[in-house]
Amino acid sequence: MSETVPASSRTVATLDTRVQPPALDPVTELPDLAELKAGPERKAAFLSMLVPLVQAENARIQRDRNWLVGVHTRINPLTADEKQRLARLCDDYGVQCSPGKVSQALLTRVNTVPLEMVVIQAVEESGWGTSRLAKESNNLFGMRCFSAGCGIAQQGTSRRFQVFDSVRDGVGAYLHNLNTHRAYAQLRGQRAALAATGKSISAEKLIGTLHNYSTSPGYQSQLLSLLRTNGELIRTHGADSSFAADSPA
Repeated sequence: MSETVPASSRTVATLDTRVQPPALDPVTELPDLAELKAGPERKAAFLSMLVPLVQAENARIQRDRNWLVGVHTRINPLTADEKQRLARLCDDYGVQCSPGKVSQALLTRVNTVPLEMVVIQAVEESGWGTSRLAKESNNLFGMRCFSAGCGIAQQGTSRRFQVFDSVRDGVGAYLHNLNTHRAYAQLRGQRAALAATGKSISAEKLIGTLHNYSTSPGYQSQLLSLLRTNGELIRTHGADSSFAADSPA
């Protein structure tokens, strides 16, 4: 049985579902950022490349969320095409749905992640896009794989990491991981609770739920430190992006 969704928890940001985002270069080959001097120049190049991709993927998720809210609150029953779209979303997000019903469980998963948090994790995991793994895999978030021979190997260890056709694909996979994997149920619960009470969903509030993302001691503290140092710069790039008008982040 589907649950009633409180109005305040239905959406974090409002985007017109008819708006189509501008075409973006998905970045199939990460630029050699190590050639740039560490500091403002490298940071600017990294953010100019990554921020629009994060905003694009967040906007894609937000459009799906807005659609879900719209059909959930509508009096008329779903059409056959709408039922198919809903079934695809339920399958994609790993939620068992009653036919034609939008559940709270699905809305808890179909939601955006703060721009600053996404970027800060990419900074930490890829060294501002300069690590060998990031360069060879388009994987800025240190996402591992576990089947034999998958992805690429980390030198000197048995660990293997996912490979993506583009940086944008990697961003999408990272967001999907946070929105579906059981390890990040606390993040999704915290996000839903904040939305339900009308509070802002900030990077600072969600970073505290990432204890399962890394086994490194002090990982969350390091992310918060990077956020304090670079948060304003990230927000500036977000506001300057040609995608900003369509992005909820």
